[in-house]
Amino acid sequence: MWRLIAGLLLIAPSAHAARPFVTDDARVVDEGGCQIETFVKSQRRYDGTEIWFVPACNPWGAELTAGHIKVDSHQDGNSSTVLLQVKTLLKPLVTNGYGIAFSVGTFAGHSNSPYVNGIGSFSFADDRVVIHANLGAIHDNEKNSVRRTWGIGTEVQLAAPRWYGIAETYGMRGENPTFHTGLRIWLVPGSLQLDTTVGTQQHSPERRFATMGLRLLW
Repeated sequence: MWRLIAGLLLIAPSAHAARPFVTDDARVVDEGGCQIETFVKSQRRYDGTEIWFVPACNPWGAELTAGHIKVDSHQDGNSSTVLLQVKTLLKPLVTNGYGIAFSVGTFAGHSNSPYVNGIGSFSFADDRVVIHANLGAIHDNEKNSVRRTWGIGTEVQLAAPRWYGIAETYGMRGENPTFHTGLRIWLVPGSLQLDTTVGTQQHSPERRFATMGLRLLW
């Protein structure tokens, strides 16, 4: 259960911070538009795979997400979770400025785990570097406690056209931080994006994972 919450506690959108990037950004899908984010996450130290399918639409200015995450693990057993979220902009992100957003949602499986997340994004060098900071909380129903969540991430436009480098660290109270890096490329600018990442969390034994994902916008 901890892998699912830690991987989902912060969510995503627009031209940059999309899944499998965990730290969220102060953007939403364009009003009247939709997207589908889907990826596979494979654990390195044991036989385990997560499959994410997360559609989102913006019908009237707020982004609505309803997704499904399936976890297949020989070590911890299989599970299935529904993700429901609403995200709204308090201040749109502008070039060489900042943006603020807020999200609220829940993970619904064998028990519900509601969460809130505050999001700040900061643009530098004409959007070639964007930094995101998240601070929130999730109610851990398994332990009947509220756990603080956080994340810091950056996205850097690379020299090659349509390529971005991404790096982040995130976590929650009671867990060691996770470090996550990768590459992103627009296969069709503004419409189809490919992501590949690797991540690690200090633990005994150390936990390692890799992801491959696609993002479709219309």
